[in-house]
Amino acid sequence: MNQKVILHLDMDAFFASCEQANDKTLKNKPVVVARNNDKSIIIAASYDARKYGIKAGTPIFEAKQLAYGELIIKEGNRDLYEEYSERIFNLIKEQFTYKVEVLGIDECFIDATNIWEKYGNVQNLCLAIQAAVYQETGLTCSIGASFTRLFSKMGSDMKKPNGITIITKENFKTLIWNKSIKDVIGVGSSSLEKMELLNVKTVNDFVKLDEKIIAESFGLSGQKMYQKLHGIKNDEIAYWETSVKSISKEKTFDKKNMAIEDIEEILFNLAEKVVLRMQKNNILAKTVTLSIKFYNQEINFDKKQHKKRRTYSETFGEYTDSIEKLYSRVKVILDDIYDGESISLIGIGVTNLIEKDKLVKQQSFENIII
Repeated sequence: MNQKVILHLDMDAFFASCEQANDKTLKNKPVVVARNNDKSIIIAASYDARKYGIKAGTPIFEAKQLAYGELIIKEGNRDLYEEYSERIFNLIKEQFTYKVEVLGIDECFIDATNIWEKYGNVQNLCLAIQAAVYQETGLTCSIGASFTRLFSKMGSDMKKPNGITIITKENFKTLIWNKSIKDVIGVGSSSLEKMELLNVKTVNDFVKLDEKIIAESFGLSGQKMYQKLHGIKNDEIAYWETSVKSISKEKTFDKKNMAIEDIEEILFNLAEKVVLRMQKNNILAKTVTLSIKFYNQEINFDKKQHKKRRTYSETFGEYTDSIEKLYSRVKVILDDIYDGESISLIGIGVTNLIEKDKLVKQQSFENIII
């Protein structure tokens, strides 16, 4: 059996880069995406803006001072970003492989296990993808390549912009274990507090903990993370060709400090709406995602610790349209990550979809083969 080759493609400064690609007069200029009032914070900053010390989360009033007289503020164009996103993912599916799992508007996983050899090596494949994306859109992307989802996703962030990082079974301990535990995707603030008590600062500190201590301190999620950081979990890429790619519902909150019981009730109502749409479209799902945003009014905004939107996904062993299964899974995720911060938005979505009729036909065929 071939070793998995999983790529994580992450567009560079996507929103700001779309604005620059769409308007050539903005090239090489400090462009940010944000509401144009001094109380707003920046959603995205071009790499030209970052040269001034401006980044996502920087307050507008501060950005105007840093790039005095030069800053260009765009208030955002969701239709434009979605158009570029669709072009990018369609290109990958048409030119490289249909085994693509879209994670968000600007990132995806690609199962390259069966295609990389055509290009000689994984590096050449990544270069070919970058070149194709740039030729089609004028945008750059960074790619992480590895044998697990976690390592490939962490790799795509290591050499931005327009970088390629390949993490293998031979080098992952050097590239991953030396990083701060705060850089590991999926480690929430509540887990970080426990890690501080155990004097865990790096990935290396965490993986050296006794497995019994990990189980007692962090439960099942900690045990899973321990396995992932050893490269044990060889995740599958969730993909399927269907007319509906994803279904989601979300709700914004006007008031802060809502009781957890109220949040859970809203989450259940959102799950109901998602399931109703699934049933209306005769669709089952295998992956459920919790989306969450938190209020932030701190001037010293750290994007790595307080992203605009956080998403957490879990994949079931089988396809489902059960509201009980979907809700119970996202509730477990919420319980694991929620530490009392004020929530401004919460949402539930499903991907990795299949039409019921196709699943029945697929299972019938498998039964015949067996």
